Amino acid sequence: MIPTVVLRPGAERRVARGHAWVFSNELHSPVTELPPGGAVAVRDARGRFLGLGHANPSSLIAVRILSRDPRDDLDGVDFYAGRIQAAWQARRLLLPGRDSVRVVAGDADLLSGLVVDRYAPADGGDSAAGGAGAILSVQLTSLGMELRRDLLAQALQRVLSPAGAVLRGDVSVRALEGLPQQVEDWFGAVPAQVIIAEGTARFRVDPRQGQKTGFFLDQVDNRAWGAARASGARVLDAYAHTGAWAIQALLAGASSAVALDVSERACAMISAHAADNGLSDRLQVLQGDARQVLGELAARGERFDLVFLDPPAFAKTRKAAAPALKAYRQVNRLGMALVKPGGLLFTSSCSHHIHEERFLDEVAHAAHDLGRPARIVRRGEQAPDHPVHPAMPETRYLKHLVLHLGDAS
Repeated sequence: MIPTVVLRPGAERRVARGHAWVFSNELHSPVTELPPGGAVAVRDARGRFLGLGHANPSSLIAVRILSRDPRDDLDGVDFYAGRIQAAWQARRLLLPGRDSVRVVAGDADLLSGLVVDRYAPADGGDSAAGGAGAILSVQLTSLGMELRRDLLAQALQRVLSPAGAVLRGDVSVRALEGLPQQVEDWFGAVPAQVIIAEGTARFRVDPRQGQKTGFFLDQVDNRAWGAARASGARVLDAYAHTGAWAIQALLAGASSAVALDVSERACAMISAHAADNGLSDRLQVLQGDARQVLGELAARGERFDLVFLDPPAFAKTRKAAAPALKAYRQVNRLGMALVKPGGLLFTSSCSHHIHEERFLDEVAHAAHDLGRPARIVRRGEQAPDHPVHPAMPETRYLKHLVLHLGDAS
């Protein structure tokens, strides 16, 4: 029998509706009684069963619910293999032919604390069977998942048969669970890089050192929409990271592109991607702080048909939301100043602490500051392999807007 956790009266409403997190102040018994990383059953104050989850007495999220079935075994490999299999089948249904995908997206796939990205070599691999040669980049962001890494390795090998896997434990959220930040090869053979396909483009993924899990798969559909409007355009890709926005636009017929990033390593990767895709003659790479360089470009009278703004999360905590909103207004004002009349601004926020309407408000203020008429012509979000749990707004983190800009009044 696993231990039972009882919630305070009234604390069950959110959890009963499907939310997967039980916070420490919602427990009836002392949080110190929780088994660190252990499986627990959660019940409300009247004794009704709510779910099974992983406990952590040292975290604000005291229990992460993984199952609503009391018969499930959270310490058995079959449970995790079944969840991973269901998530993988969903990706094959939603994204047929796309071989490099997020296979497991944490809470949205009912595996709180686990993220699995699959990078398949562009030159082969049987995706329908799981893909020989594919590499997994995995984040274990909860104590419960960390303590079950052996079970998870077995489950992932059983379902996906990868060539190898790397553990990307270099995410700040692990500190909230009392876990160290580290990157390590987990099992199998992990190469220095994997060349993946995104449509006709080819990109190099560094499983060990690339940002987050190695590549931003969540923007694939938004990049494709932008590229479809890029024929003959002059393009600016700010906070470019891999240069994927610019590369896709150039492959779709953009006349030229500028890619901007502060990281020397990122700039080198962008240049490599340009060469790999035969685009070096049409892509200029600039290294520098985005806000400073955007201002310098505007002062020189540079203007672009399409401007892509895809910055890192400005608000990594709730307390950082206020200064982050000011930063979003500033960045969008700088980006808009570089868009030709009749051009398009593609702007994103990946800060889940910034709600879409607040982000939209700052974008609107930026247009007002410049006296430029703006129309929202598209609202995008994360790709289908980054699903949203309907009871957990926290899982919808990516906000993406496309604005058609007129001339300053």
